[in-house]
Amino acid sequence: MHRETLVACLAVAGLMGAPQLAQAQRATVVGVVTTGTARAPVPGVLIAVEGTALTATSDTLGRFRLVGVPPGPQVLLARRIGFAPTRVPLTVPPTGEVQRDIEMAEHALQLADIRVTADVSGRARGESGTSTVVEREAIAHQTASSVAGVLELLPGVPLQPPGLDGIQQFALRSVPTGTSASLTVGGPSAGAIGALGTLIVLDGVPLSNNANLQTAGPRGESSLPATAGGGIDLRQIPATTIERLEAIRGVPSARYGDLTQGVIVVDTRAGEVTPQTTARMDVRTLEVAAIGGWRLGSSQTATGHLTVARTNSSPGFADNQATRVTTQLSHRLARPAGSGTPSGASLDSRLSFFQLFQDNPEQTNRPGVSSSNRDRGLRVLERLRIPLGTRTALTFSGAMDYTQRRTVSEAPRVRGASPFTSRIEEGRQEGRFVQGQYQSAVRLDGDEWRLYHRGELDAAPTWLGMPHQLRVGLELTREWNAGPGYVFDIEFPPQVQFNGVQGYDRPRRFDAVPPLAATAAYLDDRIVGRLIGPITAEVQAGMRLDLLHSGRWWFSGVRDAVLQPRLNLQVAPGSWLRLRAGWGRTAKLPTLGQLYPALQYYDVVNVNWFADDPAERLAVLTTFIRDPSNPDLAFSLGHKREAGFELTPARGFTMALVAFEDRTTGAIGFRPDHGFLTRDHYALSDSTLGTGVPPTFVEPPAFTDTVPILIERPANILTLENQGFEVTLQLPRIVPLGLSIEAQGAWMTTEFRSDAVDFGRTFNDFQFGTAPRAPYWDGIVRKGERALVTYRLVHHQPRFGLVVSLTLQHVMNEVLENVAATDTLAFAGYITRTGTLVPVPVERRGDPEFADIRVARAGVTAQATETPADVLTSLQVSKTLPFGGEFRFYAFNAIDRLGRAPEVVPARTRSWPPLRFGFELTAPLRVFVP
Repeated sequence: MHRETLVACLAVAGLMGAPQLAQAQRATVVGVVTTGTARAPVPGVLIAVEGTALTATSDTLGRFRLVGVPPGPQVLLARRIGFAPTRVPLTVPPTGEVQRDIEMAEHALQLADIRVTADVSGRARGESGTSTVVEREAIAHQTASSVAGVLELLPGVPLQPPGLDGIQQFALRSVPTGTSASLTVGGPSAGAIGALGTLIVLDGVPLSNNANLQTAGPRGESSLPATAGGGIDLRQIPATTIERLEAIRGVPSARYGDLTQGVIVVDTRAGEVTPQTTARMDVRTLEVAAIGGWRLGSSQTATGHLTVARTNSSPGFADNQATRVTTQLSHRLARPAGSGTPSGASLDSRLSFFQLFQDNPEQTNRPGVSSSNRDRGLRVLERLRIPLGTRTALTFSGAMDYTQRRTVSEAPRVRGASPFTSRIEEGRQEGRFVQGQYQSAVRLDGDEWRLYHRGELDAAPTWLGMPHQLRVGLELTREWNAGPGYVFDIEFPPQVQFNGVQGYDRPRRFDAVPPLAATAAYLDDRIVGRLIGPITAEVQAGMRLDLLHSGRWWFSGVRDAVLQPRLNLQVAPGSWLRLRAGWGRTAKLPTLGQLYPALQYYDVVNVNWFADDPAERLAVLTTFIRDPSNPDLAFSLGHKREAGFELTPARGFTMALVAFEDRTTGAIGFRPDHGFLTRDHYALSDSTLGTGVPPTFVEPPAFTDTVPILIERPANILTLENQGFEVTLQLPRIVPLGLSIEAQGAWMTTEFRSDAVDFGRTFNDFQFGTAPRAPYWDGIVRKGERALVTYRLVHHQPRFGLVVSLTLQHVMNEVLENVAATDTLAFAGYITRTGTLVPVPVERRGDPEFADIRVARAGVTAQATETPADVLTSLQVSKTLPFGGEFRFYAFNAIDRLGRAPEVVPARTRSWPPLRFGFELTAPLRVFVP
């Protein structure tokens, strides 16, 4: 790591001091905005250079002029209400004047160069790392119900049908290892870690799942539909409200923190938007949306949108339903932009609300089993931009997020005669017995709050004769949970398993958990210029410092701190080739549940007298309490590297290839800290049966022994490694056929391992019994490999407003594997009744003295599963309608391929969702409003 840091710093120093870079000058872009049919000029169009503050407005003849445009690849975005937003890519030279006209249409499908897929050569705003950019028309053509469906346009992401079926999370550049948290030594699962480390930024402000405590903990046995310890449930962000999505797959700039995987930047629709309604329906999902944006005078705009959706995940078989309601109001106050000058001060305000209900009612084949989630969220966001000059601005962003979560789970439980106590403090008391069947009900009531503040200075200075794009920022974050917490009737506990020591969980209040306070500061600089002749170079280097505070506020002490250098380099020998590479370190905050886990109760049975007559039974238990908090718990670290190229030898042809390696170290799992408790045994008097009264235990205890225990303590013990490559290809449009062909593919491998030892299933018997020792094993390494190629064929007839796209996804390879020995010689050592670990060398494990601990390892499947290659086909058709409407038809898995299941599963088991087809209708509101 020290060597890599030194090399990166030398590269930054060398490039930033390169005398060959051209003197700081800027080009001018001029052009005319016209309609696509009559070629008439369009006045009043706002033209912006994406990623900068440069804007201009077309005059009465449609002419515009943008002064001081940065060199390199840029994108012009033209907007005017009543016309489809139009993007025009261009390459800007360091100096001079560039002529680029813009053709607009009343409907996007009537544009000759409309894109209904991701931009192969897209660039996230202000970013040099590898990114995927998805614009509004591509989002609309996806017929996606949430942002998760839009992310299917990224390389290596499997296709899924639209709908709200189940929790939707996303992990960038990662292969789920196919294991549940309960089977992952040291849990949580690799998928949960990857999703938690993928940052979601909504309208410029990050979302967070750090205060989500909707989990029963490592010992909980209830089945709860929740996202605690994992990523954001993406169902709460409807696709109909998204204007633009940027997936920063490579090394993000220093502006972004609290991540290990990558960044998903989502911008919702705001400003002037033609009022319209959209309705989508298929056999499982019904969704209705309405949106509109209006100009209020010369300096204000207001936008509102509302979506309502419902999905029945198994119609005809189960009544499981997911319902979503979202709404947002946006207001922008800005000084009008003058031609060729940056916009002035602006104030953006957004008020958004979401409601996401998941209902899994009782089914006839599972009586008494039901669960539900009730998630509601409210967000207030303010962003103030103050220009300090033509190329400098100060931006203040603030957000308050509130999320209410109400999770309920019920299930019948059956257990034998087990003594238990409801004691919530340490000490001894007489207990009771649980026997037979009872109904257990659990509630998890969380009220999450989050305050976020950021101040950022944007500047474009000229230093040493070189143009810079500089960002300096400070972030303050505070998160807490004010909910009633984990609630159940302690006489009907949710646990089924009982080992004689751990006993049962106790209720826990969330509002007793201290808040999380974090501070971050960052500096990021981006330089674009000419090296020698036509060779241009781009350098983006930055440093970020994240602080996790030990107290409740930002002025308290520092618990942990991480410096995160980041570097992206790009060299272009010509406009036809770009070579790029990136390296950097990122960091992820621990969650509240990891910083302050629930207390762990250990109920040691001193007397267990179970008579036939309930009145004669006697149970005496001593309760011990251990705090599993880890004062050394720290940030998880992400180490990211990538290198690749982008080739554009001819107009319309683009090929990009990038190789990557993402490594997360110190990810947080549960480390089983071993120890022991003392157990007193008491003799009984008056234990004659048939008296109708229980016996009496005699003080002092007859004898004392020890009982080994494990404390499930959060610790930085997990490692997640992802590596592979991604390729995207765009072929020139075949004009006579109106056909565009694109392909993208990815090969990825994931390795997930834990530094913790595994005590296996034999430990429970060891606790309860009298065996002198029990075996333990080394951790399990879980591996996943995936190779996907996605082909998209798009047929476009602008004259008729028709787009037909066919998507073929070829699953070339998918392998899941556990690397762990399971034979009787696989144990690593043994633990004694006093909690001492004794390792056993490999060469001695077959000795007779270890015969009692030579047992096969249970609960681990060592056989790899491989999914045979197959192809999934999906179809989308879009057609303009009179008065500016649009009709879309989609068919997911159009030929209804079963997708052959992995070899260890019966061959006829379906591995892909069944055929799902539906339609979507969009209509302008002005058709129905007089």
